Amino acid sequence: MISSTTRSSQIRSGPERWRLYRHLGVVWTLALAATLAHAHGEADDPLPAEPGTVAVEAAAALRHLRAEQVLPSARLDGFLLQGDTGDDPSGSRLEHGTLGLSWRATQNLGGQWVVGKHGNESAHVEAAWLQWRHDTDEDSAWLFNLGRQTPAMGGVLAGAGHLDRFGLRPLAQRMALDHDWIDDGLQLGWRGRPRGGELALDAGVWRGKAFPGARDGRPVPSLHLGWRSEAWALDGIWARFQPLGRGTSIAGAAGHSHTAPVCNAALVEVACFTGSTELTGGSVRWSGREASPSWPWTFTAAGWLRQDRGSLESANGLARYDGRNQGGWLEAIWHVNPRWELGWRGESLGAHHALQGPGAAMLVRETRLDRYRSATRHALMLGYRPVAWASLHLEAGRESVAGTRAGFIALRLVMTTQHFLTTP
Repeated sequence: MISSTTRSSQIRSGPERWRLYRHLGVVWTLALAATLAHAHGEADDPLPAEPGTVAVEAAAALRHLRAEQVLPSARLDGFLLQGDTGDDPSGSRLEHGTLGLSWRATQNLGGQWVVGKHGNESAHVEAAWLQWRHDTDEDSAWLFNLGRQTPAMGGVLAGAGHLDRFGLRPLAQRMALDHDWIDDGLQLGWRGRPRGGELALDAGVWRGKAFPGARDGRPVPSLHLGWRSEAWALDGIWARFQPLGRGTSIAGAAGHSHTAPVCNAALVEVACFTGSTELTGGSVRWSGREASPSWPWTFTAAGWLRQDRGSLESANGLARYDGRNQGGWLEAIWHVNPRWELGWRGESLGAHHALQGPGAAMLVRETRLDRYRSATRHALMLGYRPVAWASLHLEAGRESVAGTRAGFIALRLVMTTQHFLTTP
């Protein structure tokens, strides 16, 4: 439902088919509270275990995708993002490629450097950080990472859309982060083994220039809690951004960018958001192959909640803006045998936008929030692993975004390799 006047405009979600995902954060919290006494956690230190060891890692995903039309998720109208036309995934392309070095110089010092590339984009540095690590006598460890990195959020959320079983970035991940959250900052982590398990706690402070941040803004705090026990893995993340002028292109800039458009004094072809953005994400994964007895199934549930509160301004209007965006996805993977697997992913995304002030109705049209409809995507995947370092994926799906429906089919080759070298 859409209603607008010169003073107020509101856009409410359509049929709440995504209602289940609204409760993902509650489910995660309750499950964690119920099982914390038997914690077992995420071993997420990517550096080699042995001092004096260098790990050389390379990975690439090649994709050929055919769609009935340009997939509407490329632009994701109806959600306040960066306003560009997005990245059309059709055709043959390098979906994602990385080359990296990880070095543990001593027991306490190490670092990582990773360069990545997407499609026809220029190569860019995805990670360049140093680590100080201290292992205690209580079978726990303190980690301090400084530099360019991805904030800790757990394997499900961090890995969604990168060398994944499914080729398209989840709609909820697009809504929350638009692309990737790669940022400069520092992060303090603790890894423990209460009652024989592992628990991951992380607190970070970031520059906040990546979406939903902006070029100008205050430092961004983040918190992460991760837990694993045999077949179970749970993660939750919270972060607060305070952008001072996060740009949304109202001209529909071609292609996509990893940074929001510049908000200048003239407000030329841009709408600018200033205020606060809270991000909350969570994931739960059960891997039956690690259970006892073993089951050939993996089930995953994950979701994001993004809340914007502040002002939205263009050359034609100024309004108080409150936005609540939430979505998630469910996955079921059947591991037929060590080489073959069959999977399904179902996604849903919804929002509520409210604007009040002079020119609110004009702002709704300029930012294309008037095109809002709840969004969905469903995909089936058949995977085959001929060798340990490569897998083939055939995927077919259909999505509905901003009232536009489109089907697609994709063939993907995913390759990963790692080699270890010992330094003197």
